[in-house]
Amino acid sequence: EFAAALLSEGKGAAFHIQPSTGTLEAFQQLTIEIAAYNNMWGEYQDNLVCKVGDLQPKLIPMQMTVKGCPIFLQLTGPQPEPPIIRYSSLSRFGTQVSGGSPVLRRVQLNNPTPFDIRLDLQVYNLEPDDEKLVDLLVLFGDPFPPVDTAGNEAASSGSTSESEVVLKLDPTAIPSCTFSKEFRSSFRRATLSQESTREKIISVLIQPHEGVPADSPYSVAPRQTVVPGGGSSDVYISFTPLVLPDTAAELRCDGLVLGVTSLDDKLARTVPNKVQRSHGYGVPPLRVHTEAVLRHPLLEVEMDHDRGMVFYSVASDLLPARPFDGVLTDAVITQSLKLRNCTKVPLYFRLFLSTPSTPFSLSSTDPKKGTKTSHSKKEEREQQPQRVLYPQQNMLVKVSFHTTLELLRYQHLPETQLLPGCQVLQLENGERKLKFDQNLVIEHSNYSSQV
Repeated sequence: EFAAALLSEGKGAAFHIQPSTGTLEAFQQLTIEIAAYNNMWGEYQDNLVCKVGDLQPKLIPMQMTVKGCPIFLQLTGPQPEPPIIRYSSLSRFGTQVSGGSPVLRRVQLNNPTPFDIRLDLQVYNLEPDDEKLVDLLVLFGDPFPPVDTAGNEAASSGSTSESEVVLKLDPTAIPSCTFSKEFRSSFRRATLSQESTREKIISVLIQPHEGVPADSPYSVAPRQTVVPGGGSSDVYISFTPLVLPDTAAELRCDGLVLGVTSLDDKLARTVPNKVQRSHGYGVPPLRVHTEAVLRHPLLEVEMDHDRGMVFYSVASDLLPARPFDGVLTDAVITQSLKLRNCTKVPLYFRLFLSTPSTPFSLSSTDPKKGTKTSHSKKEEREQQPQRVLYPQQNMLVKVSFHTTLELLRYQHLPETQLLPGCQVLQLENGERKLKFDQNLVIEHSNYSSQV
């Protein structure tokens, strides 16, 4: 509260002197403590005025430089290191399913300074085999002009912006750099134009290599936002899971979101003989690290028997215990299997038989929180509800085989009229057996399947 009161005038910095007045006794030495408070970057300078009686005031110059980006995220807050405001945050997307649905994170940016700060957000991928050291940036006009809601460049002073050209240098090519004739010609014309207008048209910067600019798998919206002084603004960072190759067990996706700061208010940029503030590439940007891990969706399957789901049925199962009750129309044998989610993410899937109209049937018991009504895009699976298993949950699935009178007729049908997966086995003693092969398919939300 004391610091907030000192900075309440909205100048970005304040000095507190203790003691500020008193009496200096004969041969006495007195130590004056000066505490500097700040909530905004800049190069500050002022004079400490020392008055002793009727003597001429003594001016003691004071200077202070504050570096860093004061914008911080809502979840963790700022981590100031006086007199440097430095902050780097982390946005975790956790473990996601390969080829799954995009994951959206809302990030609230807080601005504790008294000035409006415009952020231009850029997304980079951090690749482990990236050996580049520096980037050469050739900037034409204002590299970060204000844009309207439609994304069009708004009118701003001194903005003759063209597209930014980024030339990535190989470390061995850093000492010498050559340009084409076209580039030298355009550079010469721009230099002549600059001499006539006295405006900064072309800037050439060399900065540490941050990463590879990309819009996938991470993206941010809006790309430009204004965080009001003393207020906050929301941006959305999304992660679109890539399709993981079958040969890879998992893939780590590391990214970086850089927010380049701009000050559109001239009073915020400079106060003559008091404060000077750079912006754009002249100050450290807001840094938000993003990380996620991709894995294949996989449900563990536990069966009652080691041999798998094998059903043995005989025609006599249709004969009732009481011979006078007639022949049964259906005899059912049921086995169970358990599906378990041992991953760290919810798994959405559908269960169905690979071939419809077979003597097999399915029934499952979902956990209380594990139902999600949805329908498949494919016509033959429209009636199959989408289920969900959350981490460490399990589901019991019952598979039944139905022996019917109609099924017994299959032994006399030609092969062209048999159901898919059905075989008639002729034994040496003249008996016949019917063999049915069927697959239980687990189709995940990314359309990968377990059989």
